[in-house]
Amino acid sequence: MKKYILALSLCTALFTACDPTVEEEGAIAASLTADQLAQRVSITQTTAGQNKFTFETNPTVPVQVLDQDGNILSSGSSGSIIGTPPLTGLVVRAINQDGSITSFTKEVTVNEYVDVPSIYKQLFGPEFTSRTWVWDTTDAPNYWGNGGYMSDSGPAWWKFEDIASGNTNEAFDNQCIEKGYPDDTLEKGWMTFTLGGKKVETSRGETGTISWDLSAVAKEGWDVGTLTFSGTNPLLGVQPNSNNAPEYNYHILVSDENHLYLCAPEPDGNGGAWFWMLKAKE
Repeated sequence: MKKYILALSLCTALFTACDPTVEEEGAIAASLTADQLAQRVSITQTTAGQNKFTFETNPTVPVQVLDQDGNILSSGSSGSIIGTPPLTGLVVRAINQDGSITSFTKEVTVNEYVDVPSIYKQLFGPEFTSRTWVWDTTDAPNYWGNGGYMSDSGPAWWKFEDIASGNTNEAFDNQCIEKGYPDDTLEKGWMTFTLGGKKVETSRGETGTISWDLSAVAKEGWDVGTLTFSGTNPLLGVQPNSNNAPEYNYHILVSDENHLYLCAPEPDGNGGAWFWMLKAKE
């Protein structure tokens, strides 16, 4: 999800159709206050407790409606809003004739989310609260390893549970220890995503945040977008062929009710990639 800053050029584009000298055509005065803007904008929750709203302006004025974190939900002189969790407030803002920004915030109460992207439930659980992820040794016994970038969907070259090659679960745990991640082993490793603040906490005691972009698909049919970590990296989230440098940017290969499969290409650009196969902890 991306945040957008209301730059003057964007404001100009948004309000081009309005003559800033004619009030009845939708312009606003240079001295408009937050209270005056609030009197011109009405926000209605379409169903009590749900995350759907409509807004109207009277006299007509173009505005933007954002959530409390600055994500734009709708724009125009009227329209509908579908807020994503967690939604605690709606911010309405408009540009004055002198180029300044006027805004006000309306607190909202939401206890039921409908028509939101499935990624929220997948990452944070069915209650939109938190979800803990561990290594998937059930449905993806080759839970960590490398393979071809945008050609393989999981470890295909150097992988674990490959007994003939000596890559056993014990050998994987040793990989974690040798790379300085002793708390990321099969038995110890976990990471928890919490919706509030989009926080991530790891078994090694680190905390950070996550963000995603479902529009950043590298190859249709191979991935569904990207997942980015900040402040920490996921379980054994390193590049083994690059001095075990921490990796923070991942392609989402699978995200569903029980699985989170991630991939990151090797920095050398020679076609190799590493894969992380995780499942929701029961």
